[in-house]
Amino acid sequence: MPGWLSSLRDLIAEASPLRRLMLALLVLLPLAALTAAYVWLNPPVYRVLYPHLSDRAGGEVIAALEQLDIPYHLTAADGSIEVPADQLHAARYRLAARGLPRSDADVQNEVDRAPRFGASSLEEQQRYQHALETDLARSIQSLETVELAQVHLALPKVSPFLRDAPPATAAVLVRLRPGARLSTEQVTTIQTLVAASVPRMKRSEVQVLDPRGVLLGGAAPEVVQTRRMALEQDLARRALAVLTPWLGKDRVSVQVTATLEDSDVEQTVERVRNVMVGGQTRPLEKTVRTTHTPEGRIQRVNAIVILGFEASAAELARAGQLARQALGLVPARGDAVNVYALPAVVPQPPPEAVAAHQPVQAPRSIPRMQPASPPPAQAAPFDIQPWMLAAALAILFLLAAGVWRQSRPAPDAELPIEDFDAELDAVRNQVLANPRVTADVIKLWMRA
Repeated sequence: MPGWLSSLRDLIAEASPLRRLMLALLVLLPLAALTAAYVWLNPPVYRVLYPHLSDRAGGEVIAALEQLDIPYHLTAADGSIEVPADQLHAARYRLAARGLPRSDADVQNEVDRAPRFGASSLEEQQRYQHALETDLARSIQSLETVELAQVHLALPKVSPFLRDAPPATAAVLVRLRPGARLSTEQVTTIQTLVAASVPRMKRSEVQVLDPRGVLLGGAAPEVVQTRRMALEQDLARRALAVLTPWLGKDRVSVQVTATLEDSDVEQTVERVRNVMVGGQTRPLEKTVRTTHTPEGRIQRVNAIVILGFEASAAELARAGQLARQALGLVPARGDAVNVYALPAVVPQPPPEAVAAHQPVQAPRSIPRMQPASPPPAQAAPFDIQPWMLAAALAILFLLAAGVWRQSRPAPDAELPIEDFDAELDAVRNQVLANPRVTADVIKLWMRA
């Protein structure tokens, strides 16, 4: 044993109790000071347990941490609950085993799911709708980029007195994680999730918005519209490529209208074939058929072909057959093509030429009108209205009165009034007997 260690042992053995205490304090105080300095200079790292907890949920978590003897403290900035970093995951697992933390929606959902006696049908419908909204919001929040989601459904009541039930609509409000963004495909996924969970709801009826009120995924309808226009132009080009070599470039025109599916549709049909065995009905065969219709699939195609000449029936049928083959129409789907031909234009002579061939001279005396030749077969029928007959009678009366004044003799001569009345009655009878001829004569007078 070294000499200094033997001397220290002898000194402690010969020392008094007070001196021994002083020696112990001389050794322990520096060690305690070093330990306190180390702890003060190197405090334990705390991390946030759960961000954005409500006051009610935070109170439940604090009470559970005290029961589990897990240290914690609250931040001065926003009052978030922090635990030591080395106990973070253990604290989360132990709290999750107790069903914590619970959101306000979960608490309200438990209240709604509690059995109630004497509830009306309206209250049951509201509870069902709220539960559906909560489940959809929880599913949307499972996406990596979505931090918080809220779903609002508008489910109109179905009435048996309405032929077409009003569509169901939905609005989804999402809050994204810091630095995250939703792509058009992700917005479409959210719309599909909501539309597939609600009866009678189409994906186009689901609107996704962010906390600023900006509509997300607004470019999706434009993509569908662009796809439809490109399809219509391609079909019209294919039809023209077949009809143009036969009819000519400037003698045919094609217009195509296509209707596309605006959402994914999945339909399941179950058929059971029954057979009578011993007077009892037993299922013999069961068939389940599932049909999936993807978005953008052609639903119906309508086409119009216009021929720029007066085509015959054979030419119209041949043009329709070529157009159907070029467009690839499916009659079972409801596709149709209609072929029209422009009528031939018959040149009409100018009014001056008609007036030159049929001159009209003002008569000195009232002539007796003879029935005129019937109009050409291609002329449109002339509709005689009552006001036209009245006008013709008035004009003829005025003309006859003017002619009578011009052709009457000198004042010393006498003209019987009965002759003028008889002449006027004759003209009136001819007008009533041949109104069409009277109308033609008035037309000629007006043109002259």
